Amino acid sequence: MKKTILLIITTILIISCNEKKNKPQLIVFCAASLTDVMLDIESKFEKSNDINIKLNIASSGTLARQIEHGAPADIFISANKKWMDHTENLGLIEVNTISRIAGNSLVIIVPLSSLVESIPFKPGASFPDSFQGRLSIGDPEYVPAGTYAREALQNAGFYNNLKNRIIPAKDVRSALMVVELGEVEVGIVYKTDAQKSKKVKIVGEIPDTFHLPIGYYSAVIKEHKTELTMNFYTFIISDQAKLIWKKYGFIL
Repeated sequence: MKKTILLIITTILIISCNEKKNKPQLIVFCAASLTDVMLDIESKFEKSNDINIKLNIASSGTLARQIEHGAPADIFISANKKWMDHTENLGLIEVNTISRIAGNSLVIIVPLSSLVESIPFKPGASFPDSFQGRLSIGDPEYVPAGTYAREALQNAGFYNNLKNRIIPAKDVRSALMVVELGEVEVGIVYKTDAQKSKKVKIVGEIPDTFHLPIGYYSAVIKEHKTELTMNFYTFIISDQAKLIWKKYGFIL
């Protein structure tokens, strides 16, 4: 009897795996800060379409470099225009599919256990003196959240006093995690990432006047403009998907 049940379960698993393998597949390269919203969008789209979507999640700079070196991808979603422009300039994307799909904002975070309740970010305020340890941000060279953070620090006049105290992370989720673990006193991350964490608290917001507007941009990879790809591309910016974006705190 046990052997029969095991055989049935094994058969079901094999059939299930084969069905998944036989489904059309889309590969979406998306910025790390989009992990939760894209998993939700992916799930909703897969339920109503006979398709298997694979997400490759990393910093926008890393993803752009992967595409540049021939990594297979159908859609690229960048957390800033810089890396979208990089792939466009290399002739790697369908130019007429570039679209801005959402926005975000930067916040200052500390570990939940921290006694700090407020850190102001404005000219005249001594942000570097508000904490003694290191500051966690995404690596400004590859991570848009880090680029925006560095720009804000520079424009506010704080960067020179802080540059030797900055710990650059491989992506914004890693910058968040360092603060969650209490390895640094303060971090600057996207508001959407901070809000989902139960291990940090927001102690300040960075006015968007200190940095370029934060925008997420989507585009289809060159020669991958198929009906299937365009269906998912369109779904990302549909009214149904907008409700999902809003649920995760993104600005539309």
